[in-house]
Order: sequence, then C-alpha cells, then structure tokens
Amino acid sequence: MFEYIKGVLEAERADGVVIEAGGFGYWIRTSMTTNAALPALHQPVKLLLYPAFREDDVTLYGFSTEEERQLFVTLIGISGIGPKAAMSLLSQFDEATFIHHIKNADAKAISKAPGVGKKTAERIILELKDKYKDFETTDNVIDGAEGGATKRMQTADALYNEGINGLLGLGYAYREASDLIDQVIAPGMSIEELLKAALTAASKS
Repeated sequence: MFEYIKGVLEAERADGVVIEAGGFGYWIRTSMTTNAALPALHQPVKLLLYPAFREDDVTLYGFSTEEERQLFVTLIGISGIGPKAAMSLLSQFDEATFIHHIKNADAKAISKAPGVGKKTAERIILELKDKYKDFETTDNVIDGAEGGATKRMQTADALYNEGINGLLGLGYAYREASDLIDQVIAPGMSIEELLKAALTAASKS
C-alpha cells in the first residue's frame, strides 16, 4: 500500500522526520542510520516506507535503503521483536556490523542497543544465524562501523537523543547536530552542559 514517499524534508528529530508531500505533512519514524543520510531541511527527499497497522492507528517507518527496510522486516518477524526494538537495532548498527554479530553469536554486542536485553539478543541470534551464515563480513567493516559510535555507547542514549533534538530545535541539520554531539558528549554530562559544549564547538568550526 505504501512503497515510498517523495517530498520535502520539513523537520527532523532523533527518532523521525516530517516530510511534506501533496500538501500534507507526514510523520515518519526513522533510525539514526537513515537520519545520517538525509539532506538538509527544506530539500527534496525520498524514503522507502513500511506501514505498521493497529486497530486505530497507522505508523509509517522510513528507510534510506532497501537493505535497511528488509532488515527491519526480518527483525519484526521474530517473536517478541516489535518495531521499536527493530529501529533501536538499526540505529545502533549498520547491516554489515549487525550480521557480523549474528554470525559470531555476540549477544553482548547486540544487547548494547537500547531496549534489547541479553535474552532478546540471544533469541535474535538463534532465529537469524542460519539466514546469514553465508553472508561475507570483514573485521575492517566492523571496526569502521562501530568506531564512530564509541562515545555514544559509553553514555546514555537518552542524553544523546536529547542533545540531537535540542540542536535540531535550534535549526541544525541532523548530520551537523550528530557530528557536534559526537565531538563533545561525555559520561556524566547534563543536557545543559552537552548543549553548551556543542554550541561552543559549532562556533569554533
């Protein structure tokens, strides 16, 4: 029913975007991976869609690539894994990194995603290990994918997202906001300290 949306990027937060198309503004939930690929605000954008239907609600999930959408569909097909947990995993890992952890039965790494506990991670590995047994990954890909997220993993994801949303509210694009937060975030920071440090870094760049 919903294959993709093509319009203008009007707003973005850590967990989603608003795209104007045909005179309507559509709220679409996205991962940080997709957010990092977005254009600047008020620029044309296209996202692939997956609609999740409930009795009285339809939630649209958006993806920058078909690979990410297919991984989302695979994840929500696992018993006990809902869209929220699936998006958390997609925000934490790119496809190659996630599959590497599946092949290596690394439940500890997978459980780093917010809202995904060790038992859930073990269930995911059990369900997907045969599916991805022939998928090729390299250690170089893994190191590169996770290296930039090290600071984020060491601090509360809630603080990271709050910092991103704070900068988005000040008019920064997602990628710019993400880069600034990654530069300055540290354990024990308050949101006020984080935003002050990010704005200071922005003024020097």
